[in-house]
Amino acid sequence: MSRIKQLNRELTRIVDVLIREYQPEKIILFGSLATRKINEWSDIDLIVIKDTNKPFYERLEEVVKIAKPTVGTDIIVYTPKEVEEMKESMFYGEEILKKGKVIYERSKTMA
Repeated sequence: MSRIKQLNRELTRIVDVLIREYQPEKIILFGSLATRKINEWSDIDLIVIKDTNKPFYERLEEVVKIAKPTVGTDIIVYTPKEVEEMKESMFYGEEILKKGKVIYERSKTMA
């Protein structure tokens, strides 16, 4: 199986699991898979936005336990407030929030 097919299949699985079991507000794909500049070392890079009071590292542990990735995957969980604060950061503002692809966004009407 080609690397891009492998990554896309795993991305679909991870997103489905996170939506069902983690209930994020938004999921953003960034990095090589988002830009389609895939090579043999490419992985899945995701920003998950969720309103939570858990400490940063607990969020990371929790999301990895839920997603159980089978390929190289970086999943970072931020709160909406943290994302707003990071919009001023050059890396996050340019690389992730502008170049990243929103692949899931919860409906505003959901409770």
